[in-house]
Amino acid sequence: MIIRGIVAGVVLLIVGFAIFFRYILSLKKDIDSEFTGTSATTVRPSSEISETSSDVTDPSETPVSETETVPPTTDPNVTGPDATSETQEPDTTTAPEGSDGSEGGEDTTTTTTVNLLPDDWSDRPSVLFPTKYPLQTVTHAERDQSYTSLKHAVKQYIEEHKDARVGFYYINLNTSEAFGYNESQPFVVGSSIYLPLTMMLYDDVRAGTRSLDIALAFQKSNLSSETSSKMKEVPDGKQFFLYQLAYLALCDGDSAAMNMVLGQMGDTDALMERLAQMCSCIDYTAVQNYFDYSGKQQSGDHRSSAYDLANFAEMLYWRYMSYPQDYQNLIDALGNADRSSGIGSAIPSDVLFLHRSGTNTDFHSESDVGIMLGAEPVVVCVTVEAATPAEAKEIQAALGALVYNFISYCHA
Repeated sequence: MIIRGIVAGVVLLIVGFAIFFRYILSLKKDIDSEFTGTSATTVRPSSEISETSSDVTDPSETPVSETETVPPTTDPNVTGPDATSETQEPDTTTAPEGSDGSEGGEDTTTTTTVNLLPDDWSDRPSVLFPTKYPLQTVTHAERDQSYTSLKHAVKQYIEEHKDARVGFYYINLNTSEAFGYNESQPFVVGSSIYLPLTMMLYDDVRAGTRSLDIALAFQKSNLSSETSSKMKEVPDGKQFFLYQLAYLALCDGDSAAMNMVLGQMGDTDALMERLAQMCSCIDYTAVQNYFDYSGKQQSGDHRSSAYDLANFAEMLYWRYMSYPQDYQNLIDALGNADRSSGIGSAIPSDVLFLHRSGTNTDFHSESDVGIMLGAEPVVVCVTVEAATPAEAKEIQAALGALVYNFISYCHA
C-alpha cells in the first residue's frame, strides 16, 4: 500500500509539472504573437535637429530618425534648455517615379544634424595685461620736449591731409598726458560704439541685475541687408550665451550679435539715455550738424567723437584694473580683434593692442579706438572721413605710429 501511494504521488507530480510547463509555453507564445512587428525607436537628444524636418518651433524638441542613437551631451558648461525629446517618425522624401530612369525611384533622403546648443568656449585663451612696465630711461625734460614734438607732429600730419577730416585723441594711463586734435568733432563711428554698449551690459552683471548665462536662440530676423555679421550662415534656433554674443559684437564688430545683446538690455530709450550720460563731448542721441570731409553739410544723430571713444576705453581699463574677473571677457574680445589695418597695423605684433574699429561706407567713415599696452599703457583713438577706406586706415596707422614711437623713445 505504501509503495502504491508513493508511485501514485510521483505520477500526479509529473502530470502536474507537465501541465504547468505547457501553460508557460502557451503564455510565452501569446506574448510573442502580441508584439510581433513592433519596431524599436530611438531617442535623439534635443541638441540635434534633422534638417529634413519641418514645423519645428522649439529648438529643444526635434524629430529623430530610426535606428540611430546619439548620446546626450555631458558638457558641464552647457546650461541651456533641458535635453528632453520625443519620439517621432522620420521626415522622408521619396524621388518621383522614373526620376532615376527606373519605374520607381529609391528613397534618397540624407539626414544631417546640427547642434543647436551653445558651443563650448572654455578653451579660449584669456588676454592678460603686463604685470609690470619698464622704467622711463629719458629725463623728464627730454620727455617733455618729445611730448611737445608729438603734439606738433600730430597737428601737422592732420592739417596736411586736407582731403580728409580727422579726429584724434591720446590718453596716457600712467601719467597726466592727454591731448587731441578735432577730438570733439562728430563722426559716424560704426561698431566702435559697441565698446560702451557692451561695457554697460557688464556693469549690470557686476551690479547683479543681469546674468550672462542666458541662452538666446538666433533668428534670421537679427540680420538685415546692411548687417555686417559672420552669423549669416548660422541656422535658425542656434543658441548663444549672452557673454558669447557680447564677445562676437566686440571682437568682430558683429551687428547681429549686438542686436541680440541689445534685445536683452531692456527699453531702447532708457538704454540710449544711459549711453548719453556716459558721453562727455557728443551726445550720441542728439542731432549733430557739421560739414563732412567733402564740405557737404551733414545732420543726424548717432554720432560720437574721438574724445568720447577714448574715454570709453579709459573707463574699461580702470574697470578691469579694479574688477578683472568681471570684465575679462571684454578684454579678451578686444585683444583678439583683427589688427591688420588701422592703428594696430603700425604697432609691433608683440605689443598688446586692445581695440574696436568701426566702418560706415555711406559716410566714408573709419574709426578705431584702442588701449596700447607697450612700455606704458595708453589709449589712442583716430576717427577719419576720407574718399576711400584705404586712405582713412593709412591715416590711422600713421598717427598710431607717432604715439608708439614717442612711448618707445621714452624707454629706449
